[in-house]
Amino acid sequence: MKKIVAGMLLLMLFLLMACSGQSSESVSTEDNGNSRASDSSSQEGQQAAEAIELTIASVWPGPHGQHVQVVEPLMEEIEKVTEGRITATLYPAGGLGAPSETYDMTVTGIADIGYGLHNTTPGVFHLVSVNSLPFIGDSAINGTEISNALLETFSEEFEAEHDGTKIAYLWIGDGENVFTVDKPIHKPEDLQGLRISLTPSPTGNAFLEAFGAIPVTLPMGEVYEAMQRGIVDGALANGSTIPNFQLGDVAGHITRLNLVLPTFFCVINEDTWSQISTDDQAALEELFAAYGLKHAEAYDSLAEEGWRMAEEKGVEIFDIPEEEKHLWGNPLQPVADEWIESIEAMGLPGREVYEEVLRLKETLD
Repeated sequence: MKKIVAGMLLLMLFLLMACSGQSSESVSTEDNGNSRASDSSSQEGQQAAEAIELTIASVWPGPHGQHVQVVEPLMEEIEKVTEGRITATLYPAGGLGAPSETYDMTVTGIADIGYGLHNTTPGVFHLVSVNSLPFIGDSAINGTEISNALLETFSEEFEAEHDGTKIAYLWIGDGENVFTVDKPIHKPEDLQGLRISLTPSPTGNAFLEAFGAIPVTLPMGEVYEAMQRGIVDGALANGSTIPNFQLGDVAGHITRLNLVLPTFFCVINEDTWSQISTDDQAALEELFAAYGLKHAEAYDSLAEEGWRMAEEKGVEIFDIPEEEKHLWGNPLQPVADEWIESIEAMGLPGREVYEEVLRLKETLD
């Protein structure tokens, strides 16, 4: 009897050990499965984290040449060079906020990338505004070459003015000219007493007041009707506005001056930039390096289209003779002097920057 009990006990012990082994193996198998699932989940999470959808806020209307010729191709290039890890959605003017809010929207992260005009955010961009002084550049391309050289020389100061963002690139648009309904403007005194519209511009105001004209601040979208109805006698406008705003239909005369070249930015929210991998940052910076000039080329091309459209409408286009340009430029020197004084008062190198601009204008002209 004792042998039977002992045998039964040994059998039970054997069965318990076997079950324990199977349970251990099962647990081990489950652990391995969980580990593989965890690794797979981790990899999927990493891939998901690497996928970034950029929100782009722009000051231009949807079909504008800057979108069609430059921004939309850039969006495709961004996706290409990052192998699909970064994509973008464009919100044209008003899509995320007013054009004047574009920079602030980018700083606060409402937009990841912002395209805008420096002069729509007053009191922020001091040294950059040197590009908006009278007669700095002869074209968008020339102005952008000057601006790029300035950015390289004064990178620390320019980056500080774009605080809260990463500068992708800066560029310059084509210059302002005098459009009039009836009266040709061949000499400065021809402006006397005329009501001339302009978008907000200290230089534009100073120019008109220096020659006895009356500045009337209007959004570009209201200029056509104002000229048509006789509310103003003319406008300070760019050649590139003709295709978009049809000013050739209401202007009888255009005097080409390249008075003020507008300055533009493409900036990226700092937090957004920090989320992009080092390799993708390098790819984007290489891509961005060429795009400032692409914007400038598009503006000059659009201006040429505008001049052709105006000529086809029978608009008289007058170019200031070289020997008479001083008659327009010299009276505006106080504008530059006042700019230097105000910038120096902020503790910034205003005179150094201005003198560098003049040097670049001579060497890059």
